Amino acid sequence: MKAVILAGGEGVRLKPFTDALPKPMLPIAAKPLLEINIEYLKQWGFNEIILAISYKKESIIHYFGDGRRLGIKITYSEEKEPLGTAGAVKKLAEKVDGTFVVVLGDGLADINYQVLLEYHRKAKAMGTMVVFEKRLRIPYGVLKIDVDKENTILALEEKPELTFGVNTGIVVLEPKSLEYMKENEFRRMTELFLRLKENGEKIVAYHHQGNWIDIGQDIDQYLATNRGITEGDITFNEILTKIILENE
Repeated sequence: MKAVILAGGEGVRLKPFTDALPKPMLPIAAKPLLEINIEYLKQWGFNEIILAISYKKESIIHYFGDGRRLGIKITYSEEKEPLGTAGAVKKLAEKVDGTFVVVLGDGLADINYQVLLEYHRKAKAMGTMVVFEKRLRIPYGVLKIDVDKENTILALEEKPELTFGVNTGIVVLEPKSLEYMKENEFRRMTELFLRLKENGEKIVAYHHQGNWIDIGQDIDQYLATNRGITEGDITFNEILTKIILENE
């Protein structure tokens, strides 16, 4: 099984840390985030990882090499100019010959990849997008107003909590999906999914019930995530937790 990890981002919001290291190489506990993701994929039977690299790529290649140290095959696809998340995957199309997973290099998710792949295959989908439920509490009273009837108040809800299914950046794709893109075309993954839908291909959502964290928002979030994981306030499944903390 093959997985693609997108590890080419510059990580502007995490400067000055990313002046020295690419964002996926920043440590979580005592281990680079990218290494954690590779080891976790290996635990679910993936035997080849393709790293899409660009910014400070030398540090990634030097650290991982061909993957032998981690007991997994690692190859590379270099993005010389920004192509977007889908464009970076299109560039390595010749490296995938079956159903494959794409993972963002700046996130952590305790996904059961066996269940995810079974879900994708059972749905007979061209693309499956992993979504995570986020809750947002509005700290005000929210009104429903009929503007066509003299701004009559129809309802008032005090400090409601809204629930959204957000894109984690983790997807399952069939190789044929990349045929809907041109070479060196800038395209985000969400745009590729919409293009698949427009062309009559089936795309589905998989709701992840565990935990998912994007560490790339800003420095405060990155530091808070590190602290929360090491102190046990942020938890993942047993497999991912062991990988993260085994060198602590």
